[in-house]
Amino acid sequence: MWVDKFIALQPERHRTKRKTTIKRMNKVVIGFFYGQMTIAFIAATFAAIMLFILSSIFNVSVNPIALAGIIFMFGLIPLVGNIIGSVIVVLICLISSMPMALIMLGFFILYQQIENATLQPYIQSRKNQLTPLTVFLAALIGAGLAGVLGALAAIPIVGCAKILLEDFIKEHFPNYEDFNK
Repeated sequence: MWVDKFIALQPERHRTKRKTTIKRMNKVVIGFFYGQMTIAFIAATFAAIMLFILSSIFNVSVNPIALAGIIFMFGLIPLVGNIIGSVIVVLICLISSMPMALIMLGFFILYQQIENATLQPYIQSRKNQLTPLTVFLAALIGAGLAGVLGALAAIPIVGCAKILLEDFIKEHFPNYEDFNK
């Protein structure tokens, strides 16, 4: 509703272009959250598999689904969410079995390295039409400048800034398409 009111305030000649730009930016933000949900689901799935295997090897009673749920919920926070969830799960495993907790700690360290260097940038770049390096740098800079909130907002902000820059270049440089070739 507020988007329609904003568009109605615009001059007639700009309404279609601005509505298209807003829709593209909305798609970037929604894509970011879908991407983050995908990453959290992958982390939770691998954690559940590892927890099922280790609980049967060490014959300890843990609830792999509940612990995977913790990983999923915290995994929705970019960069640091899986670390927080991993610490909680390792501490819970420590109550049941020291060897299981140590193996889970190693698993989470390895998984986190793989996720941050490959999985997160790849999935978010596909959802936001950004390069994986841009996604990685945006997340790092956002987290460094504003912590968890910066990490949450950085990738959508960069994606929206890219859309605004493209629109600006197309409007002010009519031969823009020639630059891409």
